[in-house]
Amino acid sequence: MNMGCDRSSGRRERKDRENKKHSQRLYSRVKTSQGVFLLESGVRGLYAVRFPEARKGHSSGVCLSSLWRKLRYAKLDLSGYTDFQKRVYRVLRRVPAGKVVSYGELARSAGFPKAARAVGTAMRKNRLPIAIPCHRVIKADGSLGRYGQGIAWKRKLLEQELYGR
Repeated sequence: MNMGCDRSSGRRERKDRENKKHSQRLYSRVKTSQGVFLLESGVRGLYAVRFPEARKGHSSGVCLSSLWRKLRYAKLDLSGYTDFQKRVYRVLRRVPAGKVVSYGELARSAGFPKAARAVGTAMRKNRLPIAIPCHRVIKADGSLGRYGQGIAWKRKLLEQELYGR
């Protein structure tokens, strides 16, 4: 019987150390006129963007320029996403502020011409809204469609980009 080091336990220990290293999260807050956004980051980059809690009496003007400046060139942690989602998100990040694209157009641009519904699913799973601007994706008929943070937020973000409001 071999009493030496078990190879699998050594690999498991290395994997545990790597998982612990990547699981450390830092949180920063960005104050806007709409409340405080929470940015969750790890060693691989920005992991998630959390919107402010709904609050009564918030101002109708959205001033998110400080948040956009912080997110524009942020390194993003895309771990946990499929290759399809990563490709769609990369294409979406190239859509300029103030422009919109339909789910079908985004699917075609990403190289998946028949995957409009899958693009919608990718938008729903986006944990990095604003950094990956899923608010710029609309339905083929020109209507806004859905948004994980609510249609009011989608409208506000688009108005901010279009009109600077």
